[in-house]
Amino acid sequence: MIEIRNLNYTYPNMSEPALCDINLHVDDGEFVLLLGASGCGKSTLIQCLNGLVPKVAGGNLEGEIIVNEKNLRDYKVHQMASDVGIIFQNPDTQLFSLTVEKDVAFGPENLGMPKNEILSRMDQAMRIVGMESMRDRFIFTLSGGEKQRVAIAGTLAMEPSVLVLDEPTSDLDPAGTCEVLSLVRRLNQEKDMTIILIEHKIDEVVHLADRVVVMEQGRIIMDGAPDEIFDHGHDRLKNIGISLPQLSEIAHAIKNGSGDPKDGLPTYLSYETILSRLCNRLRDSPAGIARFRTAHKPNIPPSAPKPKIEVRNLRHTFEDGKVGLDDINLVIREGDFLALIGHNGAGKTTFASHLIGLLRPEKGVITIDGVDISGMRVAALAQKVGYLFQNPDNQIFTDSVVQELRFGLKNLKLRDDVIVERVDKAIAMMELDEFRDRHPHSLSRGQRQRLAVASILAMEPDIIVLDEPTTGQDWGHVNRFLQQIRHLNELGKTIILITHDMNLVAGYARRTVVMDKGRIVLDGDTRYVFSKQEILKKTGITLPIITRISPDLQREGLDIPPLLTVQELCEMVN
Repeated sequence: MIEIRNLNYTYPNMSEPALCDINLHVDDGEFVLLLGASGCGKSTLIQCLNGLVPKVAGGNLEGEIIVNEKNLRDYKVHQMASDVGIIFQNPDTQLFSLTVEKDVAFGPENLGMPKNEILSRMDQAMRIVGMESMRDRFIFTLSGGEKQRVAIAGTLAMEPSVLVLDEPTSDLDPAGTCEVLSLVRRLNQEKDMTIILIEHKIDEVVHLADRVVVMEQGRIIMDGAPDEIFDHGHDRLKNIGISLPQLSEIAHAIKNGSGDPKDGLPTYLSYETILSRLCNRLRDSPAGIARFRTAHKPNIPPSAPKPKIEVRNLRHTFEDGKVGLDDINLVIREGDFLALIGHNGAGKTTFASHLIGLLRPEKGVITIDGVDISGMRVAALAQKVGYLFQNPDNQIFTDSVVQELRFGLKNLKLRDDVIVERVDKAIAMMELDEFRDRHPHSLSRGQRQRLAVASILAMEPDIIVLDEPTTGQDWGHVNRFLQQIRHLNELGKTIILITHDMNLVAGYARRTVVMDKGRIVLDGDTRYVFSKQEILKKTGITLPIITRISPDLQREGLDIPPLLTVQELCEMVN
């Protein structure tokens, strides 16, 4: 049981509180989904549950936190390890040993438990997460999903009654996401473990939760059952930047399209009910379907844009003999907005790393603007290709937001007035003005990601490679950011977006390239690629619900193309 009463917290050297008047009760065995925009206080709140805040973070905390009848004021952080286990976004921050079994044993060893108890807990934890056969594997050989399972196992070995997960799937592909969330659900249902989950992937998690708690600016503003929150709070959630379940969005579109303000259709329904209602609504909209087909005919430019990037017979083999890229041939036109998708390990980042010279081809040629880049230094390529890494901390190393943005520009020896202009523009674009003088590592993960993007945009490269740029970001910031990227694309920038979020691909990328095992298996207009659902399924890609529902609508006799977004559905029913 968790009881939080009148909780207020302010970080060191900050004037505004991060948490305000928090009152929350969580029963044993509940599954709570904690939602809110980036920086709203979610991570701060969950770190209060084991004393990391304020006993490690510092600052001023007022109010009471009771966990399993223990008042946290009277306990040190390590003394709460058997009550509250926290899993963070990046499993690498929680893995300390060389092998799986040693890492799982790390926690109990540090609590000074007897050897037999340690071995028993280690065996049980690895059995729960399904990693008995991997106990001798080196941590660095594991996939992202496997690493997260090890982190969970290490936490379970402490036998906490409460498991708190802070965006545990943010760096994972659909297969890894399913793997981790299935485990969390099983722990809740079979072990009666209390779960508090922070997650932006709403479609994947909404059916798991008993309850949804919503935060805004350090306060709890909504608390209730999922159907209550997503039905009655639809508009409010969107206004504060929270993604909604796509089934809820579809139901909302049908409801608005009916033209009847008294339509009592709830906006939180099952797939089968949505499909039935949608079929009926579209059968009444033949004119809307015709308009949609006319408006979305493939655009054939009068003349093809010139190639910006040409890749011929590219091959790369890693030191352990694993083939990372196998005979890649690809032409990226000037002004393309291209999505590069595929499961973890498919070769996406390996390919992108060649564009900036971090990796050199074993075989093959890469040209940019017709120039072979094999002899170019990384610093020179960085002026042509702006690259955002998956982890923003890999490219943040100064003491303030402004210093970070000025760093690359000063190395280009630009005039001071030009530097000031570019910095101000990048800060405005990424909504970082209030953080200008903050130390980057005092920002949230999502805010650090926006800073890394801003530092790239300030350099004004012709090609922008975004490797999972939306990790840790809420729906509102993601869409505002990608609208800015789309604007840059309209001005002539070539965009390569690497992502596991198919909603982003559907909404923004005109062209999609699918990779699997180091090869390109699909390449074309995004609507065409998304129509190849059987091929995509084999490559571990999970499409948006609106796209997956399209074949079912076609089987019902509706002559519609594959839909990419709920907005496209609105065009037909309204």
